[in-house]
Amino acid sequence: MDIYQHIWDADMKSNGLQPIQPGKERDYSAGYVVVDDRPEHHGHRIFREVYIPDSKRRSYQLVEKLFDNYTMNQYRREKNTIKESKEVSEFLAMAMDTPPIQKAKDFVQEKLQKSFTEFYWYTHLQQLWFRQFNLYNARDLSGFEHVFIGEQKRKMLSGHHFWYKYWLEDNPALNEHKSDLIDLKDSALQEPMLGAPYIVTAGYRLKTYDGHKRKFIRISKSRCGFFVGLSAEGLLAMGTVRALFPEDKPHPVKLNGIQLNLELFMCPERRSIRTFYPLDTVN
Repeated sequence: MDIYQHIWDADMKSNGLQPIQPGKERDYSAGYVVVDDRPEHHGHRIFREVYIPDSKRRSYQLVEKLFDNYTMNQYRREKNTIKESKEVSEFLAMAMDTPPIQKAKDFVQEKLQKSFTEFYWYTHLQQLWFRQFNLYNARDLSGFEHVFIGEQKRKMLSGHHFWYKYWLEDNPALNEHKSDLIDLKDSALQEPMLGAPYIVTAGYRLKTYDGHKRKFIRISKSRCGFFVGLSAEGLLAMGTVRALFPEDKPHPVKLNGIQLNLELFMCPERRSIRTFYPLDTVN
């Protein structure tokens, strides 16, 4: 069993939610995500049903606070505030005490042959995920924004690899706009999701609000990969470990019996993650 399976298992026992297929038994104490991987129309909901028990809810509440802290258009500067910095600190403080992040820390220390103080480990995570950098004409980018929230690049959606945010946007009762913001593309209706229920890959269009233009715009993602059911700190732990290995080489792993490749790109200085996501290699 490799480190990624260890992180997955630790997260499922902590704040992760078990991905299951329709018709499978639901465990309300552990929480679950029902994955309907056979879409029949553009409005189909891949994550048909989600149950988050009260014992796991705080993790999702803390990461959700960060969703409105970023400018969607990657060419615009961020307006960072003290309130937003405090929200990041609160989220990271919670994450650092969780089993998946502890697994990642142990692995990183062993790999680098270093012993991290709590402050050093916090700084490592903050720099890897939340440090802002410029890339070509794009401004104030961060790994967290790209992976967990997504960015607008003209008419395209880049990043957006956190299943929980996708689920909120796909459910009118759960997002602030009270609207279904996701439409699946034809490719998602035609191509089997062979990594389901643990990994989902799909193309879709996202309706997002452009605060600068003060109107909704539609941006498109040709193919996106999600770890289904991983908590925010579980996804953070996976990416933190993957960042130890070369970004320009395939990184095949087996997770829950499924063969995957973990894609990673770093910022030019290699101090921070640019993007991280899974792709099932059978697709």
